[in-house]
Amino acid sequence: MITDKKHIEFKITAPDAQQVFLAGSFNDWSVSADPMRKDQSGVWKKAKRLSPGSYQYKFIVDGVWTLDPDCSATLPNQHGTANNVLAVGGPGASAAKKEAYIATIRAELDKWSVEIDRLEAAAEQIKDVSKATYRKQIEALRSKRRDFERKLEDLARSGGKAWEELKDGVEGAWKALRKSIQSATSKFK
Repeated sequence: MITDKKHIEFKITAPDAQQVFLAGSFNDWSVSADPMRKDQSGVWKKAKRLSPGSYQYKFIVDGVWTLDPDCSATLPNQHGTANNVLAVGGPGASAAKKEAYIATIRAELDKWSVEIDRLEAAAEQIKDVSKATYRKQIEALRSKRRDFERKLEDLARSGGKAWEELKDGVEGAWKALRKSIQSATSKFK
């Protein structure tokens, strides 16, 4: 029988932990279905065979839900925290990788939107001539955010070589947006 499942090893360094479990969309977020084993160096490991696709997961270290420090891809969850995202390769792997990348960027974009709203609220508290200047800066941030959202939509619709080229453009726009927001934030302090 031929299977397209991939061997995936999850691991986390927690030498002082007494018990670690792996929970995720692949096991219906069970807190006990996938216990992990600790090796001599204090690294907890669990191997899973997963079909190609995108999965969310977390570790439970001595009862505490913990993000994988070696995985930067995350998505917000319904608990107000985040889950790690894993794209498993295979047929359609590039689609899963693209989906995970876009979801991560969208989550970060949502955080920046909250920051822009916070800056706007702070600008409204200013009572002098500089209020108009701050409003212009905030509108410029919102404009950059809208431009970034359009690039992200183009990226979501793209494929193949166009995906790689658009991804580079999105990353450049992302850095510019982040720098602009950080600059505006420093002016309000």
